[in-house]
Amino acid sequence: MVGSDLQSIAQRNVRAFTIFRMFFNARFYYPVYALLFLHYGLTLEQFGILNGVWAATIVLLEVPSGALADTLGRRKLLILAGCLMVLEMAVLLVAPVGGGVLMFWLFVLNRILSGAAEAAASGADEALAYDSLRAAGQERQWGGVLERVQRDTSLAFFFAMLIGAAVYDAEMVNAVLQFVGASMFVEQGHLIKVPIALSLVSALVVLAMALRMQEAPVAEHESVRATIIKSLQQSVAASRWIWLTAFPFGVILAAMALDSVIRQFLTLASEYWSVIELPIASFGLIGSGMALMGVFVPRLARILADRYTPLQNGLFVCVGVLVGLVGMSMVIPYWGIVPTVLLYAGIQMTGYFVSRYLNETAPSEQRATVLSFRGLSTNFIYGMVSLMYASLIASTRGEYSDEDGLTGDFEHVIFVESLGWFPIYFVVSLFAVYLIYRLRFRQAQ
Repeated sequence: MVGSDLQSIAQRNVRAFTIFRMFFNARFYYPVYALLFLHYGLTLEQFGILNGVWAATIVLLEVPSGALADTLGRRKLLILAGCLMVLEMAVLLVAPVGGGVLMFWLFVLNRILSGAAEAAASGADEALAYDSLRAAGQERQWGGVLERVQRDTSLAFFFAMLIGAAVYDAEMVNAVLQFVGASMFVEQGHLIKVPIALSLVSALVVLAMALRMQEAPVAEHESVRATIIKSLQQSVAASRWIWLTAFPFGVILAAMALDSVIRQFLTLASEYWSVIELPIASFGLIGSGMALMGVFVPRLARILADRYTPLQNGLFVCVGVLVGLVGMSMVIPYWGIVPTVLLYAGIQMTGYFVSRYLNETAPSEQRATVLSFRGLSTNFIYGMVSLMYASLIASTRGEYSDEDGLTGDFEHVIFVESLGWFPIYFVVSLFAVYLIYRLRFRQAQ
């Protein structure tokens, strides 16, 4: 294959990779995620179980999917990811509204398909695009490509959040219909599947981009079995290094504590916006605004990392997150949005600190595996905490009887009560991190 052909393949793959990333992350239901699931008829404990299923799927498939990408080819894994995303959205479209056993199991299937799509796409898209540039002798362009992809993906996410929330707000939709002279009137129930339908369009674009990509010429791969065994061996070696080395062990423990509580709130954010009486149309604006914090929060984190020790920075983030959780648990109408800013900033800072500290300390031959282990660890604990949250909701629900007179807003009442447990869980988890760390390395100290 001549150089011009390789360059053509590289440029086509880069364009397809960019659009793939943009639409893979452009899920129009994200700004109303929890609220939409509850409007379908799910309970809060079912919602927690579904998040646990999603996290467990990613944990189980992360390593095998990477091995398959390296052996069967990245393009095939990306096509699989596109097909899974299409099926993921189609299942929600056909799911009946109003609760019931069938609806719940269709949502379980949706979460499994979603987790499998995440695992299949993870790393395979970047690897294909980079290998294409390297084959064409253009690997120096990779930094610029990543910058453009992150920029375009952020813009796509921004507009998806705005549009997804707007089309789910009955008042806004009716105002627009009235403005254009339409005589029809819609209720909230009519809009439940609109963000899902828009996300299905995104999924079809993702699949089209995966089909458009072309595998770059690379060295011959090992067998699937050999690659999986090698990946597992690398994972064992990386986990052993983490277990024996105090600093990365502490970093990952802290990441698990911080990520689990903040991410648990983020998945429930739309329900929280609802109980503090914000209009649905504002959910997308809030999510977009919080996402834009990613422009300056990492810069602040870099300054802190240069000036202070990891322990000092960890304490700084923990205090900020705790203040945010306490403020959130007060459920102050409208103004309740203010403490959540600390939570969004907290998870962005955590991501920066953990990535920087692990990259600076991990052996070069194990760096990627160590970072993957970080992802596996945080997803695992997130899944466990989701199941704990489901148990909490079930326990809270059991404290009420039919005589309490709770009707339509029952889920809101239970949700508000659950918020008070977030700061308690966080303090307990931090104490557990400290205790585990001291017990593990007591001899060294």
